[in-house]
Amino acid sequence: MNDPVRRPNHIRVLLIGAVVGFAVGGALGLFRGFEDSTRVQQGQYSTATAVGYLGILGALTIGLLAAGVSVLIEVLSERRNR
Repeated sequence: MNDPVRRPNHIRVLLIGAVVGFAVGGALGLFRGFEDSTRVQQGQYSTATAVGYLGILGALTIGLLAAGVSVLIEVLSERRNR
């Protein structure tokens, strides 16, 4: 009665995590751009640059976190099915 072990698709989880991370980071960068123009000082990033940088940072962070959770789920399910 040993059912086959279902393994998570790591590539799919990583890509979905990266897309969600880019969306979250991009949204943070976008909402950062709605500041009052009197508070903007020389040397700050433009809204498009902030969306890009924070989007990439979010994609890396949440994508790697999702991949780690995916591997953890696989390891736990392997242990449980021994």
